[in-house]
Amino acid sequence: MRAPTAALLLLTFASLACANRGMHAPDDGGGPGAGGTAATAGRGGAGGRGGTGGSPAGAGGGGAGGSCAIPADAGAATGGPCGAVFNFETDTQNAMINTGSMAFMSLSKSSAFTYCGSGALAIAAKFSGTQGATIKGEVLLPLPGAPVDVTGKTITVHVASDPGCSDLNLSMVLNTQSGPMYFTSAFPISMVTNSWKMASVTIAPDAGATNALNLSLQAFSTTGYQGTIYVDEIDVR
Repeated sequence: MRAPTAALLLLTFASLACANRGMHAPDDGGGPGAGGTAATAGRGGAGGRGGTGGSPAGAGGGGAGGSCAIPADAGAATGGPCGAVFNFETDTQNAMINTGSMAFMSLSKSSAFTYCGSGALAIAAKFSGTQGATIKGEVLLPLPGAPVDVTGKTITVHVASDPGCSDLNLSMVLNTQSGPMYFTSAFPISMVTNSWKMASVTIAPDAGATNALNLSLQAFSTTGYQGTIYVDEIDVR
């Protein structure tokens, strides 16, 4: 997936926020990255609300029993202002599926499952196979006023899914006029579940950081996940 970014990334992370250039993610595989704990690099546990994720399921991500479904109160988000740059309270904020992302079917603003407020970006997904374009999906989020300088800023992403039992993982790439910037160990967020997970990264000084264009959210599954991926409260500050 190179339009304009590489595919999902499983790289190594140097403290705070290292940007790596000229490296690719696996073209036809790779699977979820290693799990992590809440630490300096920003790997989050379950977010503000939601049920437990359950065990990984087979093809389709459905799993057994109710633990894979979103919680019954999923639409009742936490109160207070939702002040993130991308809060999806009124619309999809110009999000677009990148050309060639065969696993993503459509985008919408949804109130079915939110981290904050009454809106989240809902991505209808249908992964298939174990290699090629159908195991990957990419959404681009143009940064307001781009190109913009994001040096020293922290980017935070929240993600969940329905159903929530699968090998699904999510990475974030920063596209700049100087090329893509990749970040680890905050990303990928591995084993996306029906509980909100969070990852954040602080942008170190870099030539590309002064002319950022958009955020690329890249999802990956080799077990034929089908369902809805929700992202909410994506902040840059």
